[in-house]
Amino acid sequence: MRTRAALFRAAGEPLEVREIEVDEPGPDDVLVRIAATGVCGSDLHLVRGEWKRPAPMVLGHEGAGVLEAVGSRVVGLAPGDRVVISWAPSCGECGPCRTGRPVACAPLRAGIAAGTLADGTTGLSVGGETVYRMTSIGSWAERMTLPAKAVLPIPGDLPLEEAALIGCAALTGVGAVLNRARVEPGSRVLVVGAGGIGQFVVQGARIAGAASVVAADLLEGRRELALRLGATEAVEPDAVSGEFDYAFDAVGGPETFDLAVRSTRGGGTVVAVGMAAAGVRYELDPFQLTNEEKWLTGSLYGSEDPAVALPRLLQLVRDDQLDLEGTLGPTFSLDEVNEAVAASLGGSPGRVLLTP
Repeated sequence: MRTRAALFRAAGEPLEVREIEVDEPGPDDVLVRIAATGVCGSDLHLVRGEWKRPAPMVLGHEGAGVLEAVGSRVVGLAPGDRVVISWAPSCGECGPCRTGRPVACAPLRAGIAAGTLADGTTGLSVGGETVYRMTSIGSWAERMTLPAKAVLPIPGDLPLEEAALIGCAALTGVGAVLNRARVEPGSRVLVVGAGGIGQFVVQGARIAGAASVVAADLLEGRRELALRLGATEAVEPDAVSGEFDYAFDAVGGPETFDLAVRSTRGGGTVVAVGMAAAGVRYELDPFQLTNEEKWLTGSLYGSEDPAVALPRLLQLVRDDQLDLEGTLGPTFSLDEVNEAVAASLGGSPGRVLLTP
């Protein structure tokens, strides 16, 4: 089967839209017609050369679409179903899965590092050359064959452009607040970085009942959007003052992590959410752990099984507590993929989408 996809070959080179070969769905697979897919910070790490992965590669892992075919052993899904893509389908058998950390599934993590699916294959090629997948997905394409566990059904009244955001940004940001930090009502929260993930951290803190939510970002447009989404204050990073019960680094850099740690009160909690570039190291004063007893932790994909987290997020959307539409940025066609990447690199306040 052939489909059009955006191929990434090397940092600094424009992506190329090509026809590629995609394997037909196996017994446990589905074929998804991609309706909308986001430009995530993880994709940009490759574009900037900050992460190394095999190439050529189809980038993208955050998306939603409609099933065109399902494998013979797939239960509970049918052609025509509207689905959100989850990049973390767990095997259910490895150590992390057995100990309640399905998003850290060992075969999945190995596949992500190798640019393959969890079984070590890609199912993609162009001109006889293997094509790899970003985060074991590769959603910057018109169609994609995926394991059935990598898609979750969604209601018919949720626009697919909004649903795409649930697949990564919303699960990650809201989950870091509700599942990992477990922010308590009445607390003070700092969110360092008001981009795609940070906007959902802000919303998660609002949903949790935080008394104040301060968003820190260099870009005025993102600060303004954070205020509309529930931040009580939005400032430049240098203007952050006071002490916070919880601080979230939604960027993933030494400066942003340091700001989060410095701004947290003794006994408070710091959560690293944003993904760092390869080789980045954080500095830490050990007295912040011993004398100040600060809690430092990280959160991966919302620290919850996506199959469990998704229904909760959908209920928050139905209850008008979680705003997806307000986080949307500009939309580009697949042929405009390089313009989409440029808009995201340029600091678009809302999430940049591709609509293949």
